[in-house]
Amino acid sequence: LLLCAAARSSCAYSLSGGLQTSGLVRTHACAMSQPNPWWQSLQTSGLAAVASAMLLLQPLAPAFAENELAALTGNTFHSELVRPECFATSCRLATKACAESSDCVKGLACTAKCMGDAECAVGCFARYDNQQLEDVLQCTVEDKGCIQIAIMTPGPDSPTEAPLPPRPLVPATPASLQGRWYKVMGWNSKYDCFDCQRNSFSKPAAAVVSTDIGPKTMEVEVEFRMPREREGEAPSTFRQTLHEKLQFDSTPGSHRTAHTEGRMFGLTFWENWYLIGENSKQEPQFKFVYYTGKTLQNKYEGAFVYARKPELPAAALPHIYKIAREAGMEPTNFCAVDNKCFSAPTRAAQPPLFTPVASADVIDTPAASTTIEKWEPFPRFSQFVRDVKELFEDPRPYGRELTRRQRHMYEIREYDINGFRRPMEEYRSVP
Repeated sequence: LLLCAAARSSCAYSLSGGLQTSGLVRTHACAMSQPNPWWQSLQTSGLAAVASAMLLLQPLAPAFAENELAALTGNTFHSELVRPECFATSCRLATKACAESSDCVKGLACTAKCMGDAECAVGCFARYDNQQLEDVLQCTVEDKGCIQIAIMTPGPDSPTEAPLPPRPLVPATPASLQGRWYKVMGWNSKYDCFDCQRNSFSKPAAAVVSTDIGPKTMEVEVEFRMPREREGEAPSTFRQTLHEKLQFDSTPGSHRTAHTEGRMFGLTFWENWYLIGENSKQEPQFKFVYYTGKTLQNKYEGAFVYARKPELPAAALPHIYKIAREAGMEPTNFCAVDNKCFSAPTRAAQPPLFTPVASADVIDTPAASTTIEKWEPFPRFSQFVRDVKELFEDPRPYGRELTRRQRHMYEIREYDINGFRRPMEEYRSVP
């Protein structure tokens, strides 16, 4: 019923544009010639139902590490947590925009079917995330509380209440992180292993320094990519850019190095960062960062290794492996982030390095493809068939496929279990 509501809710206010333009079900599925109040009400309530189910059945934390929300709801729909009238009054524009975007409706329905499966949910965002989806999530969950599922206290942890680090901290200053870093290894397969991860750190401009942006604050631009593969379309690349504020802690007895705030998939997150290792003077530069975090719905944790180049710092791997094991993590299970995109030439104009507000931009950039387009005698009907298929398909296989494509350190034969490089003749002979 929820999915049928999603299909109904996506009929747009114009029936002549065809399926491929905006709404999921227009010419071939709507029996009306023009909008009217009762249809607009149905449209809003349908999106409210799908959004409610999606948010009540899966965690929306960046790393998807814990599932307090599913435990609270017991994986069942709780109508008392939803205020349907709020969609039509407080979030009318965001709800209407989502209803008119086939990807937004598909994204809500896709994530609802994941039933709390984090791997599945990541696949849904990789395929369908867009600005309309993020806007409706932000409005209905955070800004207006149409869906009342905030089980965490908003805002960052205090320095002394943050979880303890898994290993003693190493000294760090804003200057030590200045510039561009690449994530080359990741611990959490749901968040730390996206392709093409580059983080750029910069001091805020003097004009934007205020009471909440002090001299120990860094602006952070976070870039990553995921493959977007859709029914009947050439493969493309989903690119996202996040902007965060990283505040270094100076409170005596602080458990963490710094804390940060940003927004991902439409929802705000707060994180504690712990610098638990870095290179010696003889090694190529790296930083080993462990983090814990939360959204209004869940808690999570992860870890990653920064390097100055988009490749594994081979000479420092034994040291990195040692740090990981001392922190209770097995380094051979880390993923090796695929950063080969940074070595490929590009003619695309680069966006501004920073914006003053934490936000996310979603850009769909077609990937190189040799797919030959097939001629279709009835393109609108073919698009309708593809849309319906995507709406009702099982989303789990694509999420599993994204995880399967990740390359783990134990798969890289050039290095042994302690991170030392093997002789060429040895690793070439390894089956």
